[in-house]
Amino acid sequence: MDQVINIEILGQLFTFKTDSDESDAGEVAKYVVKSVDQAKKQCAQKAVATDKWAILVLAALNIANDYVELQKKHQSLLQVINQKSTQLLQTLESQFA
Repeated sequence: MDQVINIEILGQLFTFKTDSDESDAGEVAKYVVKSVDQAKKQCAQKAVATDKWAILVLAALNIANDYVELQKKHQSLLQVINQKSTQLLQTLESQFA
Protein backbone atom coordinates (compact mmCIF):
# COMPACT_ATOMS: atom_id res chain seq x y z
CA MET A 1 0.00 0.00 0.00
CA ASP A 2 1.29 3.45 -0.87
CA GLN A 3 2.40 5.66 2.00
CA VAL A 4 2.52 9.45 1.85
CA ILE A 5 5.63 11.07 3.28
CA ASN A 6 6.00 14.81 3.88
CA ILE A 7 9.40 16.38 4.37
CA GLU A 8 10.49 19.97 4.56
CA ILE A 9 13.79 20.87 2.95
CA LEU A 10 15.14 24.40 3.04
CA GLY A 11 11.72 25.81 3.87
CA GLN A 12 9.86 23.96 1.11
CA LEU A 13 7.42 21.12 1.76
CA PHE A 14 7.69 18.00 -0.41
CA THR A 15 5.13 15.20 -0.49
CA PHE A 16 6.02 11.74 -1.78
CA LYS A 17 4.19 8.49 -2.23
CA THR A 18 6.14 5.35 -1.49
CA ASP A 19 5.39 1.67 -1.43
CA SER A 20 8.07 1.15 1.22
CA ASP A 21 7.28 0.49 4.84
CA GLU A 22 6.27 3.74 6.53
CA SER A 23 9.07 3.57 9.10
CA ASP A 24 11.65 2.88 6.36
CA ALA A 25 10.39 5.77 4.25
CA GLY A 26 10.38 8.04 7.29
CA GLU A 27 13.95 7.03 8.10
CA VAL A 28 15.05 7.84 4.54
CA ALA A 29 13.29 11.22 4.69
CA LYS A 30 14.96 12.03 8.01
CA TYR A 31 18.34 11.08 6.58
CA VAL A 32 17.86 13.42 3.61
CA VAL A 33 16.75 16.29 5.86
CA LYS A 34 19.73 15.66 8.18
CA SER A 35 22.11 15.62 5.20
CA VAL A 36 20.71 18.89 3.86
CA ASP A 37 20.98 20.49 7.31
CA GLN A 38 24.62 19.36 7.56
CA ALA A 39 25.38 20.71 4.10
CA LYS A 40 23.72 24.01 5.03
CA LYS A 41 25.97 24.25 8.09
CA GLN A 42 29.03 23.45 5.94
CA CYS A 43 28.07 26.20 3.52
CA ALA A 44 27.36 28.64 6.36
CA GLN A 45 30.98 28.34 7.46
CA LYS A 46 32.08 29.90 4.17
CA ALA A 47 32.32 33.65 3.85
CA VAL A 48 30.55 33.55 0.49
CA ALA A 49 26.75 33.40 0.42
CA THR A 50 25.47 30.12 -0.98
CA ASP A 51 22.19 29.40 -2.68
CA LYS A 52 19.83 26.47 -2.16
CA TRP A 53 21.21 24.61 -5.19
CA ALA A 54 24.73 24.65 -3.79
CA ILE A 55 23.44 23.29 -0.49
CA LEU A 56 21.43 20.56 -2.23
CA VAL A 57 24.36 19.56 -4.45
CA LEU A 58 26.66 19.36 -1.43
CA ALA A 59 24.05 17.25 0.42
CA ALA A 60 23.77 14.94 -2.61
CA LEU A 61 27.55 14.58 -2.75
CA ASN A 62 27.68 13.79 0.97
CA ILE A 63 24.93 11.16 0.58
CA ALA A 64 26.71 9.66 -2.43
CA ASN A 65 29.96 9.55 -0.43
CA ASP A 66 28.20 7.73 2.41
CA TYR A 67 26.77 5.25 -0.12
CA VAL A 68 30.15 4.58 -1.75
CA GLU A 69 31.81 4.08 1.64
CA LEU A 70 29.10 1.61 2.66
CA GLN A 71 29.53 -0.26 -0.63
CA LYS A 72 33.27 -0.58 0.03
CA LYS A 73 32.66 -1.84 3.56
CA HIS A 74 30.05 -4.29 2.27
CA GLN A 75 32.43 -5.67 -0.37
CA SER A 76 35.18 -6.00 2.21
CA LEU A 77 32.84 -7.84 4.57
CA LEU A 78 31.76 -10.19 1.77
CA GLN A 79 35.41 -10.98 1.03
CA VAL A 80 36.09 -11.77 4.69
CA ILE A 81 32.99 -13.98 4.87
CA ASN A 82 34.05 -15.77 1.68
CA GLN A 83 37.57 -16.35 3.02
CA LYS A 84 36.30 -17.62 6.39
CA SER A 85 33.75 -19.87 4.69
CA THR A 86 36.43 -21.35 2.45
CA GLN A 87 38.71 -21.96 5.44
CA LEU A 88 35.88 -23.56 7.40
CA LEU A 89 34.91 -25.78 4.48
CA GLN A 90 38.52 -26.86 4.00
CA THR A 91 38.82 -27.66 7.71
CA LEU A 92 35.62 -29.69 7.68
CA GLU A 93 36.61 -31.54 4.53
CA SER A 94 40.02 -32.43 5.97
CA GLN A 95 38.37 -33.77 9.16
CA PHE A 96 35.88 -35.97 7.28
CA ALA A 97 38.04 -37.06 4.37
